[in-house]
Amino acid sequence: MSVTILVVSDLHLAHGQQPFEGFTEQQQRAWTEFLQAASPGGILVEERADETVELVINGDCFDFLVAAPLRHDRTRTVAQALEKLEQIIAAHGAFFEALAQFLRQPQRRVTFVPGNHDIELLFPAVQQRLRQAVGWPAASEERLRFWPRARYEPLSTIAIEHGNLYDFWNHRSAGLWTASGEPLPPPEEILLSAGSWYYQEAGALIHRRFPYFDHLEPSLSYPRQMALLSLLAPELLCEVVTNLVGLMSCPRQPLAGLSRGEEHVALRLFEEAMQDLAAFQRDMERQKSDWQPVPGWDEQRATAATLEEYRLLREAVAQASEPTATERTLLEAVARIFGRPTARRAGPTGAGMQALLQREPRLRYALAGHTHSWLVESLAKSRQSYLNTGTWTRRLARPAPEEITPATLVWLRSPDWPPTPTTSPLREVTQYTFALIRASDDGVQTTASLCTWEVRSQPAYRVLITAAF
Repeated sequence: MSVTILVVSDLHLAHGQQPFEGFTEQQQRAWTEFLQAASPGGILVEERADETVELVINGDCFDFLVAAPLRHDRTRTVAQALEKLEQIIAAHGAFFEALAQFLRQPQRRVTFVPGNHDIELLFPAVQQRLRQAVGWPAASEERLRFWPRARYEPLSTIAIEHGNLYDFWNHRSAGLWTASGEPLPPPEEILLSAGSWYYQEAGALIHRRFPYFDHLEPSLSYPRQMALLSLLAPELLCEVVTNLVGLMSCPRQPLAGLSRGEEHVALRLFEEAMQDLAAFQRDMERQKSDWQPVPGWDEQRATAATLEEYRLLREAVAQASEPTATERTLLEAVARIFGRPTARRAGPTGAGMQALLQREPRLRYALAGHTHSWLVESLAKSRQSYLNTGTWTRRLARPAPEEITPATLVWLRSPDWPPTPTTSPLREVTQYTFALIRASDDGVQTTASLCTWEVRSQPAYRVLITAAF
């Protein structure tokens, strides 16, 4: 028997309203064509009579966090999840219809794996409502499945996880799974991750004013975001820090070291904001009882890199905070804050997935999403590979220092959204990435390629890299 497995992640369907929606008309067109290409006669299938085709949607398909109504709760109840889900379904009828058409084809299956933005998929009531939206009866659960574990192994040689369990800020396992990964009884409410708390109190404010922060490729670290805010929107940075300090378990005066008027001095604001953010992180670490260090991730090295980054950012902000600073000085400071984009490399999610491969020599491929950056890395001493399927959401190339012009700075201060080639100085680099796995049903003969679907007059996809042994 021949098996074809298609893996996508991080579609981020929300309630249809910008700047929070991740799945627009462009993504929908690609999605419809992609699923048609996985139907009989399509270019993604092998046309063998015994071929089965499985679509794995590996986390953050639905964005319950950003979907209306935005809440400020540490937990998510079933009722709250269903309220948000109705908004998602109402905005994305075409998505569910394309999924239904795919499932109507013989030997087709869809498996949802939960992520940190759609951990609500663990609620049975949410699963049932999604079955209704797709028009697929509960009696056919083998064709439309909601995986109850964080890890899904469609074959003995393949492991698929969203990847958030290796990310401190977006990790959440207590009350959901046992230490060995077995599912616990579905909870009545779910304790959200610290990253979700951050988003509700701070990230959403930044997203609404500067939506490009969440769409840069490569992504912009939180210290770099704070440095930009100190220059471009100091009042917003004050609000963000105040809200985050309010989440801490011990009372703390936000920006306590500022003298009167210093909230308008970028350097002093940045210094105090970073002090509060460091205190916020330490407090979150104390509050989080279910976190374990990621094997293979060098935390000391990462901390040293963050400290060095802070030093460079502080120099850049100081440069623009001098009384004699000019518009040119500000441009140079912003250019230094953005920095020169570097090559993709595995972070904690990649380290965690590679450690999984090392622990499980039977595995040939480990796949994740979560980071929004596609990647393929092979283990040096084994015939194993880690693949990250990236995201389908809009991605904009992070500007290089020489691209920070006066016109660019005007747009960065007040961005038009959604961006267009005529209004945005940032180059769009969106790719509809997916993993294409072909295997025998025992998984012995397996190849995995990372591909991108290309929206053209004729259906097409391009192989980015093949991890074959």
